[in-house]
Amino acid sequence: VRRAEGSAGPIWARADAVKASGRIDARVTDLDTKIRKCDEDIRRYMSQGKGPSQKQLIMQCMKRKKMYEQQRDQIVGTQFNIDSLAGAHEQADITAMTVEAMKAGHQDLKQRFEQMGAAGDIERMMDGLADLHDEIAEINEAISTAYAVPDGFDETAFEAEFNAMEEEMAAERLAGLSVGSAAPDYLHAASATPAASARPEETAASAPAAADLARA
Repeated sequence: VRRAEGSAGPIWARADAVKASGRIDARVTDLDTKIRKCDEDIRRYMSQGKGPSQKQLIMQCMKRKKMYEQQRDQIVGTQFNIDSLAGAHEQADITAMTVEAMKAGHQDLKQRFEQMGAAGDIERMMDGLADLHDEIAEINEAISTAYAVPDGFDETAFEAEFNAMEEEMAAERLAGLSVGSAAPDYLHAASATPAASARPEETAASAPAAADLARA
């Protein structure tokens, strides 16, 4: 654990925890090796007989084994504390980073809302857009109005006249007449013209016959 310059308090560094944990792991591995060696010695001495010397050697090995086991358990407990502290320090780093990110995000969001303006400004903008939409609609309606319309034009009257024409045409179809087959007036006038322009000799020839019919 290092100390900051000009400060009496220690500064925790993750590298310190990693270094301490590594040394503890090495020490635990060494103690496990010594414990296994003690077990091997105990079995070897027991296989040599049950004399006083063998018993004394076995007791010494058992004492060393117990000492190594106590040291290992103590170091393992220390390693657990160091790992817990390292985990808490890492969690604190994550929390601090999260808080900084949230602060930066809050500041950015605040600036964006300041650029957009308050709720009243947004409402006024929407009202302006609605007014502009209404003005555009009025302009389009004015542009689409037809001004080349005769005076006295009545849309309702023309609609009624159109309906009457449709009924008349339907009645003619029911009567067996072909719609539009009637000859125009100028054709009737043309057909009557030859009869009115008969030659004088034909008129003089028919005069005596007409007088006889009158006397009869």
